[in-house]
Amino acid sequence: MARTRSKRKRLNPIVESDRDDSENESIAKSVAAEDSIEVAEVPPTQCSQPSVHPTQASGPQDTIPPPQSQSINDPDPPPTDLTDQSKKTRSDVWIHSKKSGSGDDTKATCKYSNSKQALLKLNGPASAPLIWTFSQEKAREALVKMIIAHELPFRMVEYPLFRAFLSTLQPRFKPFGRTTLKSDLMSTFRKMKNQLTQELASVHRISLTTDLWTSSHQTPFMVISGHYISDWTLKKQLLAFKELPAPHTGKAIGDQLVATIVEWKLVDKFFHVRCAAHIINLVVKDGLKQVTPAIEKIRDSVRYSKSTSSRKQDSKEAIQSAHIKKQALPSVDVPTRWNSTYLMLHSALPYREAFNHLSMQDANYTKCPTEDEWEEISTMDEFLEVFFTATKKLGMTRYPTSHVIYKNMKIIDKQLKDVVNNGPAHIIDIIKPMQDKYDKYWTKMEDFAAMNIAFDPRCKLAIINFMLIKEVNKEEAAKSLARIKTNLYSLLAEFTQTLTNDSTTNPAKSSQANKRPVAPADNDFNSFLAAINPNHNLSATGELDSYLQEPPSGISTGTFDILAWWKAH
Repeated sequence: MARTRSKRKRLNPIVESDRDDSENESIAKSVAAEDSIEVAEVPPTQCSQPSVHPTQASGPQDTIPPPQSQSINDPDPPPTDLTDQSKKTRSDVWIHSKKSGSGDDTKATCKYSNSKQALLKLNGPASAPLIWTFSQEKAREALVKMIIAHELPFRMVEYPLFRAFLSTLQPRFKPFGRTTLKSDLMSTFRKMKNQLTQELASVHRISLTTDLWTSSHQTPFMVISGHYISDWTLKKQLLAFKELPAPHTGKAIGDQLVATIVEWKLVDKFFHVRCAAHIINLVVKDGLKQVTPAIEKIRDSVRYSKSTSSRKQDSKEAIQSAHIKKQALPSVDVPTRWNSTYLMLHSALPYREAFNHLSMQDANYTKCPTEDEWEEISTMDEFLEVFFTATKKLGMTRYPTSHVIYKNMKIIDKQLKDVVNNGPAHIIDIIKPMQDKYDKYWTKMEDFAAMNIAFDPRCKLAIINFMLIKEVNKEEAAKSLARIKTNLYSLLAEFTQTLTNDSTTNPAKSSQANKRPVAPADNDFNSFLAAINPNHNLSATGELDSYLQEPPSGISTGTFDILAWWKAH
């Protein structure tokens, strides 16, 4: 009898014995022919393959006989002892285990220790990797995007503790410096810009908005954003963020805007219409000019109450003396933004008595508004609430706002007319300049706003007719409604013609499978077919007729997604 080796040797996948090599090869081929994807989770500490104890002699009584093998050339292989004959197995574990149970209760039972283990079910495509692999390229790309999104400094990648942190997460990550980061960032920028350029090329119309501000280093900047609809989803993209040299004239702003339009090839993708929120801004500023002394006193009072710790303490005592409930303290406004001025006035009014107490307690506080000035502020606060609400609704960027312009501007129009016609004389003097500025701009865009609300299925042309009748007689209302309807059909015809021209001048877009060049004669023929077969125009006009003839839908006036409605209809 041969003695066993002094060290325990792992048996994989079967128990070592005195078989010859040809028999082992036959067993290996038989195992490889199995066909199941189920794997038993068998911890090596619980059940291991049998081995021979080093102090025992090798013999029939010392080893567990291996499974009977069958040559692959045998036409009648022995049946497997697996209970589920519908699935073949191919894992080596089934040489030493047998399947028991069925369905979710299926287990693998060790043939030697009778211990049972649950099966692991692997879901997902067969091509999906079971083991995660590290990618230096993907890690660098993710790091660059994080630096951009959170506006982190470039030198962050050189911080020793940051590198130690990355090494702890993934020792194979190769750190790099800020110069390499800048190169990766610019590469990412060019890649994203190319993707956005391709997306904008398929957009028929785009709206542009601009904003100006000065940084903490007194550097002026101008940002230009594009708003467009893609796949029935409103999108907003930043198109330019550039320094704006002085002077900040209309021409300088216009030159920057034109340069951006040319850069992104948007010359034929927009038409000009005045911003409703900007019109409101101009109107309110004219009104605030009439109460500037009172506003200046409120602004100085708020600053004074927060300028030093002792003055803060005096302000708290004045608030307690006035028996004012604790609420948000007034904050200093940004003079160039009227809505922040409105919020300052609105938050200062509840502290009216506190400021009066402070003026009696502190001789250095000399900017307390008079009673008449407090009344002016109170009147403006109540009057400007409508403007503030409209600005919030029209300034949103996550959903379309063009269909709510008409309704909100009409509310403002009514507010102005009511005060001018029925208000006290000193208030009329404040509001009249606001009405003049409003009429100057609103008359130029009223029809455009009316056409937009007509595409709101809750309103259509009915709400326009309803509001016009309240303002003028029925005859004048009918004339205005007819003009709006004519403009609506003209705009539809223009859009339809644009789409027709795109399809005839770019036939390759409609048939990507045919890659042959389009001859000039083909373009002429396509144009001829479009001219003699105006089905597109008739179809669009017919759809608009049907839409306008139907009564407004009974949709709730709560949350309403107009793009989702048109996508479904």
